[in-house]
Amino acid sequence: MAILGFLTHTLPGRAEEVERAMGVMSELTTYGIHKECHIVAVAEAPAGKMERVVDRVKTLEGVVAVYVTSYTTEDEDAPIAGEDVFGHKAPN
Repeated sequence: MAILGFLTHTLPGRAEEVERAMGVMSELTTYGIHKECHIVAVAEAPAGKMERVVDRVKTLEGVVAVYVTSYTTEDEDAPIAGEDVFGHKAPN
């Protein structure tokens, strides 16, 4: 399982709407809105699916950007599709 901490930057006045949309995603937990336009959140998903989770957040209406603040994995040391958890090609 991978755990990703991130901030979601929203357009002015859209943070509450975006936070509600994020709240229905089973992989996400939100921890509130900071300075009226940043949503503090944590995603938990298998490392191989984390990019799709982030992409879903990025495509929500009102989202400007997603800023990753931390990333860790539990019991997932093996390369995924030839890459490590940071997207680097695994050695042969």
